Amino acid sequence: MTSSIRTSANDLELVGSIDPTAAATRRWLVVSIAAFVAFCFGFGAVFERITGAGLEPIVITASSPRAVLAGTGLLVFLLVFVVVPHELLHGLCLVRYGGDPTYGVGLGAPAFLHPRAYASSEAVYTRNQLLVAALAPFVVITVAGVGALAVLESPLLIVPLAANAAGSVGDFRVAASLARYPADVRVTGLPDGSGLGVYGRPSSRSPAEVPFDDVLATVLVGAAGTLTLTVATLFAAVVTSIAAGSGTIVVGEPDGPWYRFLFRHDLIRGGTGAAVEFGVPAIGVLAFVGGLTWALAVAVVDRLIGSADEHASTEP
Repeated sequence: MTSSIRTSANDLELVGSIDPTAAATRRWLVVSIAAFVAFCFGFGAVFERITGAGLEPIVITASSPRAVLAGTGLLVFLLVFVVVPHELLHGLCLVRYGGDPTYGVGLGAPAFLHPRAYASSEAVYTRNQLLVAALAPFVVITVAGVGALAVLESPLLIVPLAANAAGSVGDFRVAASLARYPADVRVTGLPDGSGLGVYGRPSSRSPAEVPFDDVLATVLVGAAGTLTLTVATLFAAVVTSIAAGSGTIVVGEPDGPWYRFLFRHDLIRGGTGAAVEFGVPAIGVLAFVGGLTWALAVAVVDRLIGSADEHASTEP
């Protein structure tokens, strides 16, 4: 959600801003992509718990080009469809608090990877009002979607639910930033339109920067990259195996403890497809370890660069 608003409160001053840079946008785009995969697993577990029907093994078959095109079209439709109610819920909250929202579609950075829809308003909002507006789509669509899972018992609903949750990553970040300010601040668009300005009295200034944007964000990016790379590699192995008819692939011990099983797939008789199972707990731990490793590597590189710069500055 983005908002461009102006305040007429002359006794307030700019005490902070939420101004995502291009680097931050790319970083959180990676997190959103991995979040989609993670939420698919999560809502899949909810589906199994509600209906008692297991989703695994997932059966992947070699299909005709027409079937592949139809399946891809359905997937894209489910992913895009959820954008409309997501933005409408943002807008309804903005209207509820006195705004007159407009809607649009823009391009983030990098533009070819990050099309985005948005709702904007020129009204004045308090911190709590924008918190509600930012989080409403995730809460409402998730609750309604889980209810629909229970009634319809269709695993196809997992896709838009996961897409909506992954699309809310930016909303979560805005909410986390706003929550650091007291409730009496007002939020307005920055003059250059690049982000949100937070207005209040000098005592309303946000506390010193917390590790959220640095350490935690770096861990999340590392975990997201590890998760995305792991799932992409495993699916590539499945597709290659189906194409070559090479047989079963097993990573870990399917009948052993959870932490020893990562992935398996068995060719369907005749070699026309494969039945796939994931060791979700082990994949989650692997992603977490990947995030910690990435954060440590970034910290070491930053320390080495800082030491080199300091050494260069002390040379005569």
